[in-house]
Order: sequence, then C-alpha cells, then structure tokens
Amino acid sequence: MGKKPRLVRHVAAAFIFALSAGCMPSHVQPVPVAPPVFPPQTVMQSGDYKVFFDANTAAIKACSKTNNCAEALFNLSFLYCYPQSPYYNPTKALQFISDLIAGAPKSPWAAQARVWRELIVKAMKEKNRRRWMIQQERLKSREADLQNKAATSKDWQVDRQILQDEIKSKDEIIQQLTRQIKGSRKIDLEIEKKEKGLLH
Repeated sequence: MGKKPRLVRHVAAAFIFALSAGCMPSHVQPVPVAPPVFPPQTVMQSGDYKVFFDANTAAIKACSKTNNCAEALFNLSFLYCYPQSPYYNPTKALQFISDLIAGAPKSPWAAQARVWRELIVKAMKEKNRRRWMIQQERLKSREADLQNKAATSKDWQVDRQILQDEIKSKDEIIQQLTRQIKGSRKIDLEIEKKEKGLLH
C-alpha cells in the first residue's frame, strides 16, 4: 500500500515541475521573421502592381549582370504570367523567364521560373487547341451551309426545269389547239361557200 502514495507523489512532483518549467522565461532568442519566400506575395496582397513593376524594371536597368537581377526578372515574369495582373502577357512572361533561366540558371528563382514556363506553355497549347477546334467547328458549319445552299440551288434548278417543261408542254398544246381552230375555220368557210352557192 506504501507504493501507491509514493507513485502519486512522484507523478504530482513531475506535473508541478513541468508546469513551473513552462512558466519560466526562456533563454532562447525569438527567430526573426524572414522576408517572404515568394517576393510577389506582397503585391498580390496589396494590388499595387504599378509600383512593383516600376521598382523591378528600375532594378533590371540598374544591374549589370543578369545573375545579379535574377529576382527582378523573376518578379517581372510573375507580373506577365499572373492573370490578375494588369500586365498579363504570357508571351512576354516567356521572354523574361528565358532571360532568367539563361542568365541565372542556378538561382532558386530560375527553378520556379522553369515550372511557370511549363505551365504557361501548356496553357498556351490548350488555348491554341481550343481555338483550332472552334475554327474547325466554324468551317464545318460553313461547309454545311454551302452544301445546304447547293442542295437548295439544285432543288430550285429542278423546280425551274419542271416549270419550263410544263410551260413547253402547254405551249405545244396551245399550238395544237390553234392549228385545230384554224383548220375548223377553213372548214367553216368552205361550208359557208357551199351554202351560199346552193342558195344562189
């Protein structure tokens, strides 16, 4: 029975020690907050794209080696490939990404830029594929319209031919009737002559 109270005292002592250790001031210095790992994060939050653009354009003009302005190239690449940016232009983004990868291939910015390049190229291919499909649909629609017009034209030509044949047939009937009427008039005239001759 003496073991249980001793165990409870040890657990209680350990618990009190843990609580008091947590309340003691730490001798460890706080870790300073590092700047963002993704520099464009600030402009994404603030939305001040013009200031960001101007600052990075000036940085590129000021640096003499591409390796020294890798971050500015990265930031401008972001501005051109981010759809929410007013500078959005995937073609220009690819130019800046190529400059970054060629000028500073071992920088961490180049590694991220390679990923962007793949995504941009994939998106552009998909966009071109969709545009091509839309054009194909339009071409098919135009072909169908032309075929319908051609079929309508053929139908019209057939109808016209039928009408012409009917008119020709009626003309022939009229000519026949006209000849018959002329023939019957001749007969009537001869009969009249004979009747006149009999009466005189």
